[in-house]
Amino acid sequence: MEFLTCGRLRGAGAATSMCLALLIPHPLFAGEQAERALAAVDKLLATGEVTKGATIKVAFKPGNINSLLGPQLELQKEWERRTGVIVAAKVIPQQPALKNLQLNPDIDLTVARTHEFPDLLDKRLVEDLTPLLKRFNFTLPGDLGNGYIRPRLQGNFDGRVVAIPADGDVAIMYLRRDLMESKTEAAAFRNAHGRDLEIPRTWQDYDELVKFFHRPEQGLYGTAEERDPVGGWMFWLPRYFSQGLPYRTLFDASMRPLINSPAGIAATESYVRNVRHSPPGITDDGKDYSFVLPLFMQGKAFAAINTIAGAKLFNGEHSPVRGKFIAAPMPGTLHGATVNRTSLPIYGNNLVVSSHGKQRVLAFLFAMWLTDPDNSLRTVGVAGGHTDPYRWQQLADPRIRDLYTPQALAVFSREWAIALPPGTGVPGDGDYLAALDKQLSLAAKGQISAAQAMKQTAADWDRLTNKRGRNQLIPFQRKFLNAFTAREAVPPAL
Repeated sequence: MEFLTCGRLRGAGAATSMCLALLIPHPLFAGEQAERALAAVDKLLATGEVTKGATIKVAFKPGNINSLLGPQLELQKEWERRTGVIVAAKVIPQQPALKNLQLNPDIDLTVARTHEFPDLLDKRLVEDLTPLLKRFNFTLPGDLGNGYIRPRLQGNFDGRVVAIPADGDVAIMYLRRDLMESKTEAAAFRNAHGRDLEIPRTWQDYDELVKFFHRPEQGLYGTAEERDPVGGWMFWLPRYFSQGLPYRTLFDASMRPLINSPAGIAATESYVRNVRHSPPGITDDGKDYSFVLPLFMQGKAFAAINTIAGAKLFNGEHSPVRGKFIAAPMPGTLHGATVNRTSLPIYGNNLVVSSHGKQRVLAFLFAMWLTDPDNSLRTVGVAGGHTDPYRWQQLADPRIRDLYTPQALAVFSREWAIALPPGTGVPGDGDYLAALDKQLSLAAKGQISAAQAMKQTAADWDRLTNKRGRNQLIPFQRKFLNAFTAREAVPPAL
C-alpha cells in the first residue's frame, strides 16, 4: 500500500513542493495489539493476579481526556465492557509531570513529555516498561506501516523504555500562504531584499521575513512564536542545535557547558530578535500556545512555530485562515553551502506508568490497548482533542488528513527525520532548563544581552552539574548523545 500527498506553494517566482510518499510494508495487523492486550488482561483475571472490577487510576491534562478516552468516553467504556476493569479518570493541571506525580502518588497512568524522563526516573516516579514489554511479548515498532513514528526518541531514556508514545509534537513552521502568494507582496519584498519571496531556509531568512510582514498598525504581527518565561528552551534549542554539524551539543565530554560561545549567542540573538516583531505581551507569564496559536488562527500573525496541532486549529471549519496557511520545514543555519536544520519534540504527552500505582500491570496493558493502530485513530481523530499523530498509518487515514490537511502532514512526517532529543538528557533536566528559561526571558525582555544570558546560564549549569556530581552525569550525557544518532524509520528524502 502506498499513498502520496503533494501540495505546492507558488508565489514571488518561487516554487516549493511538499510531497510525502510512504511505502507501507506488511505491518502488525491493525487491532492485533489491542486484542493481545485484552487477552493478557483476561489471563490475569483467570489466574487471580487481578480481580474483576479492579480500578486503574488515570490522570490526564485538559484536552487529553477527550482524546485518550474517546468522545463521550467511548474508549473508556469499551475497555471496561470488554475487561471488567474500571478506569477512574481525573484531570491534572498543565504543569510538569514530576509535580503532578508527586501531588498524585496513587495514580497508575499519566502523561509526560519526552524531556521529563530523566527527572522522573531519577526520582523513581515512573516504571521502566522494558520488563513489561518483554513479559507480554510487546514491542514498540517503528516501521513505516503501522509503527510508531519515532518510538525510541519519544519513549526511551538511558536504554530503558520509559513511555508509550501517544502524541506527536515535533516543531514545524507555519506561514500565511495568501501573503506568500501575493504578487504585490512579492514585488515589495524583492524591491526591499533583492531576492524572491519564498519559504525561509535559514534563521536569518526567517528573521527577515517576519520583519517584512510585521505591520502592527494593520493588525498584523510578523510572528506568533512563544516567548513566555517558561518553555522558551523549546524554541531556542532548534536554533542552537543547528549551529553545528551535524548538530551543536550543549556540553563537552566533561559536562562543561558550550553555550557561552558564538553559537549560543547567535541562537539567543535570533530568539530575542523575534520579540520586536511579535504581539504585545508576548514575554508575559502564561503567554504560551494558548495565546499565540489563536492569534495566527485569527489572521493576526504572518508566521508561527509550533506543533502539528496548529494545523488542526488553523484548518478548523470556522478558522479565518483556513485555506490561507501553509506548513513549512523548520529553518536552519548555513554552514558553507549546507543548511543544517534541526527540530525536536516540543510539548507532547506520552503515557507513563507510575511507580507508586497499585495497578501498574493493568495500566501498562491499558496504554498498549489505547495506542493500538485502530484505537489510536479514534484518539487522534477527535477534532477538539490534544492528541496528534504518532503512528505512521494515521497519516494515511482520510479523517486525519481532513483534520490536519495533507500538506501539513507531509511536512510533519519529514520533520521527524531531523528531530533530536529534547532537553539536556541528564537527571536534573528541569533545573537546567529552568535556568536557561530564566536568562532567555530576561534577554527577551531586553534586560540583559544575549551574551550575558549565555554567560549566566553556563555558570548556573556548571553549579548544577557540580551539585549533582559531574562524574555521575557524564555517562547520562554520553548516552543522550548516542540517542541523537539512533536510526529509526522515517519517510524517504525528496
